[in-house]
Amino acid sequence: MDRRLRGTAPRTGRFQMAVVEWLDNRFSFVEAVDAELYRRVPNYATAVYRYLGGLAAIIVVIEFVSGFLLGIYYIPDGNGHPAPAFTSVDFIQHAVYLGWLMRGIHFWGASLLIMVALLHMTFVFWTGGYRAPREINWMVGVVIFLIVLAFSLTGSLLPWDVNSYLARGRELSILSGASALPSGVSGFIKDLLQGGPIVGPPTLLRFYMAHVFLLPAVMTALMYFHFRLVRRQGPSEPT
Repeated sequence: MDRRLRGTAPRTGRFQMAVVEWLDNRFSFVEAVDAELYRRVPNYATAVYRYLGGLAAIIVVIEFVSGFLLGIYYIPDGNGHPAPAFTSVDFIQHAVYLGWLMRGIHFWGASLLIMVALLHMTFVFWTGGYRAPREINWMVGVVIFLIVLAFSLTGSLLPWDVNSYLARGRELSILSGASALPSGVSGFIKDLLQGGPIVGPPTLLRFYMAHVFLLPAVMTALMYFHFRLVRRQGPSEPT
């Protein structure tokens, strides 16, 4: 047994080195990893700067993975009727192995993401990260935060229970009565989101398509652009 273990370790190490060397020969894998791991951070960039943005990105990845696992069993529509949505969520919660855990991670992760993103934006604002030459990245970060809120809005309707139905109907009705928008514009936005005069099957399908396809694609592109600018410009110094 000991002889097999001694013989396995070097083979495992050689395999790992071969993989790293194969990657390194094609796009400077080791250099890219070292540049991130050993990148110097200014003294004024506290632990809040170093960890809040990265923590938000990690939570986004967790949300994407847990959402994908939930999507394997979720059924948004059945021949024009949204009843399978509630049934599939109940099936995930009570019948799927560790489905309750994945749903809990996805649900509470969304709340945690909003809190972490808000703290990150507050700290960046305090350090003056909205000033030139970082104003574009600040605006991109604000749009990312709005997309996070849109994720929460669209995802909360997907269980199709009484609470989500009534809550989304109340929120969408606010758009039609918003005093800051002309009645024609607010009515157009409401009809665009609802897909009809009331919250119904078209609303569920539109929220599902936005939550699963549109918002993740936009979020991924904006986060890539956001991190590229952060990597290029570095943190802003408090004044």
